[in-house]
Amino acid sequence: MAYRIVISLPKCHLNEGESREEAELKLLYEVAEILPDFLEERGFTAELSGIPQEEFSDKLSEKVHPYYRDYIATTRPFGYQSLHITLYDNFARCYTEVQLRTKDMDDNAEIGDANHFGYEKRQEADRTRREVIPAGECVFFDEAYERVQKLQNIDLSEIDVNMFRAIDNRMINDGCGLFRGRQILPFEHLSRFQNDLID
Repeated sequence: MAYRIVISLPKCHLNEGESREEAELKLLYEVAEILPDFLEERGFTAELSGIPQEEFSDKLSEKVHPYYRDYIATTRPFGYQSLHITLYDNFARCYTEVQLRTKDMDDNAEIGDANHFGYEKRQEADRTRREVIPAGECVFFDEAYERVQKLQNIDLSEIDVNMFRAIDNRMINDGCGLFRGRQILPFEHLSRFQNDLID
């Protein structure tokens, strides 16, 4: 389960000459500052991120920054920016993630250079670069490369697994509504009940 908070200020909320980007970023960090306590009062416990302190913006207080993965202070490849925090839902007994972004950050992540479909396409192109390590130079790489090539060529539309359906290798629904660009292999859905198989 994940939630996203997107900050988008209308022009009428800005003072004369005020930068929309700076105002939205300031508001985003203000929301991030109060979010852990706000959600704790509602049954959630913030999880430590495990990221070293020097990778955080000074816009977060020392009290809360250990809980965040600050991809604004440390922008990811292709300009991906977001604040992520993981929380444990003490009532549902499961984890949830909250992402905080400005509208510009969200646009870049969804339809810009950092969108996941583009990321998958670049990753697919990287996987096919066989010349990085010439054949025969490393037997372990050769075997791993062959396995990846076989996985890339699986026709997912022919796989019969409950809670998984693919029209082709880009139009996929794994039961969670994930589609377009994510190569999801259905093994995580296998159980002794799949398609009436018995141990």
